[in-house]
Amino acid sequence: MQPLGIYAWRVNKCKVLMKVYTVRVTFSVVIFLTPGAGYGATLISFGLYTMLYFEKYKATATGLNFAALAVAGLVTPAFMPLLVYRYGLQGALLLSGAITMQAVPLVMLIKQPHPFRFWCHLQGTVPESGSTRNPKELQPMSSTEKPQYQHLPVPHAVSPVRQPRPSAGIVGISWNSVAELVVIPEFYVLIIVYLVNGWVTTSQGTTVVDYGRDKGASLESANYLQTYVAVGEILGRTLVPFLSDKVPFGHSLFAAAGLGLSSLALFGMTFIESFVCFATFNAVFGVCQGYVMSARPILITDYLGLHRIPVFAGFVGLFRLPISLGNPTIVGEQIFACHCPKPLQIAKLSHS
Repeated sequence: MQPLGIYAWRVNKCKVLMKVYTVRVTFSVVIFLTPGAGYGATLISFGLYTMLYFEKYKATATGLNFAALAVAGLVTPAFMPLLVYRYGLQGALLLSGAITMQAVPLVMLIKQPHPFRFWCHLQGTVPESGSTRNPKELQPMSSTEKPQYQHLPVPHAVSPVRQPRPSAGIVGISWNSVAELVVIPEFYVLIIVYLVNGWVTTSQGTTVVDYGRDKGASLESANYLQTYVAVGEILGRTLVPFLSDKVPFGHSLFAAAGLGLSSLALFGMTFIESFVCFATFNAVFGVCQGYVMSARPILITDYLGLHRIPVFAGFVGLFRLPISLGNPTIVGEQIFACHCPKPLQIAKLSHS
C-alpha cells in the first residue's frame, strides 16, 4: 500500500503529458481514460493514510485532503484559459503535466510514514504511585531523546499518544474479506448512496453553466458558477468536518443532512428565476457535496472496516461505469446532440 500513492501520481502525471502528443481520436480517448487509474488510486491511498493516523479528528484531516480539489476549482477557471491563450492547447497541457510532476517528490515523503511521538518527564522528581502532577510541570522532550520515565501516572494531565491501529496494518484484502463484505447490509446502503450521489454530482457539474445561461446570465457570468460551487466545497470540507468530529455520531448524521440539503438545493434550482438565487443554491449544493464526498472513507471505515476501502472503491467504479452512460452528453456534433458548444470546440482543437 505504501508505494501505491507514488505510482498513482506518476500515472496521473504521465497521462497529462501524453495528451500533448495525441493526434488521433482513438488514442485521445484512451489517454483521457487513464486519469481514472491514477486519480482514483491517489484518493484511495490518501484516504487509507488518513484513516491510519487520525482517529479523533479524522473527518477534519480527510476534509483537508479533499479541500485541495475545491481549491483547484477556484484556480483552474482563471489559470488554464491564460495558458491556452498564450501557449495554445498543447502547450497548456504540457505545462499542466510539468506542474503535476513537481508533486511527485512530495508524495514520496509518505512512502514510509512515521507518526510523531512526544514524551514528557518531571525534572528532578520521581512520580509516586497513583499520584497526579500539574501539567505545567511536564517538560517536552524531542523524539530523539530517550525518555527517563515512559509510564507516568498522570492520566488526566497527559493525553495518550495514538499509534496506528495494528489491525489496519495486519488485515489485508482477501477473498474471504470480499465474501464477508457482500453479506453486510451497510455495504449495499453505501453503494447505492454513492452511486446515486456520484451520478447527480456529475450531471450537475456538466450542465450548471448552460443552466445558468437559461436563467438569463451571460456566458462569462455562468462560467463562474463552478467557482461558487468550489467555494461551497471548501467550506464543506474544512468547517463542516470539524463540527462533525465534535458531535457524537456526527459523521453519519452530517452525511445524511448533506444528502437531504443537496436534494432541496437541486429542487430549488428548478423553480427560481433569479441568477443570484441560482448561484446561492449552487454554493449550498457545494457545501453539502463537499462533506458527503470527504466523509466517504470515514463511513466505510466505521461500518465496513478500514481494509475494505479499496474493495468498496472497486465496486463503486464497476457499477458506476454503466450508470455513467446516463450522464448528459457534452461532446459530439452529429451522432450525439451537443448541449454545450464549448467542449465541442476543445475536442476539435485537440483533434487538430
